Amino acid sequence: MKDETWSSKRSGKRISSELKDRDSFTTGELKPYLTLPGEEISPVTIRTRLNALKRSGVITPVGRGLYTLKKLYDYTPEIDQILRKVYLELRKRLPLTRICVWRPSWLNEFALHILSMQTIVVESERETERAVFEVLQESLEKNSSLAGTLLLLNPSAEDIDLYVSGQSPAIVVGRLITEAPVGESDGVVIPRLEKMLVDLFSGGPILEPFGGAEMDRVFRNAFNTYALNVNTIIRYATRRGKRQEMSDYLTSKKLTGHREVLDDLR
Repeated sequence: MKDETWSSKRSGKRISSELKDRDSFTTGELKPYLTLPGEEISPVTIRTRLNALKRSGVITPVGRGLYTLKKLYDYTPEIDQILRKVYLELRKRLPLTRICVWRPSWLNEFALHILSMQTIVVESERETERAVFEVLQESLEKNSSLAGTLLLLNPSAEDIDLYVSGQSPAIVVGRLITEAPVGESDGVVIPRLEKMLVDLFSGGPILEPFGGAEMDRVFRNAFNTYALNVNTIIRYATRRGKRQEMSDYLTSKKLTGHREVLDDLR
């Protein structure tokens, strides 16, 4: 007897079998698995059935209308006590200022050559960097746990080369670009992995050690391990003036197999 009811379990089995060799696929490519033969369904029903497949763990979204069968994880780096202390002090002193903090060494997870870096990056909204810098100056003078920490405001690549070493702690203060993708982890606002990847691609001086061939490795390992949103990457790359270059890079490195999805984001 022919089944007349759509089943996420049956659909999931078909998708897992027939699309197992694909890195990613679009909603359009999934539509045959979301409908019964001869069935006409609304966009709402399509979304409902996609959500059922996502809840069951069959597919993972990696962008608007783009999915994968890979078992990917949410990115949650470790928030150490020094980083937390810096963030909470700034939140206390500048409660209305948008701030995020992070460590470039977080990218070591994806790199071949592990870099010894004790650097903290503090980013704040435009025209607040000086206030953040001054608060941190006071904190460094009063807090023994931060003794010996170098503090730099909007450093150039040359400044980083000259003054920031892997052996000495440093805090680099810079500008947080409008609409940069950030999130909260354990009470601390940090950049999303998508932001760090775009910053790396854009050639930020603090991430220069991860450039060149190492950058390709970082991107590949990040995409293979974590659930990254291509839309978020392209939107932030646009804010950094790198939309076209970022789109071309993702396609050329086969980090997304769907050029049409990236074209839609333009």
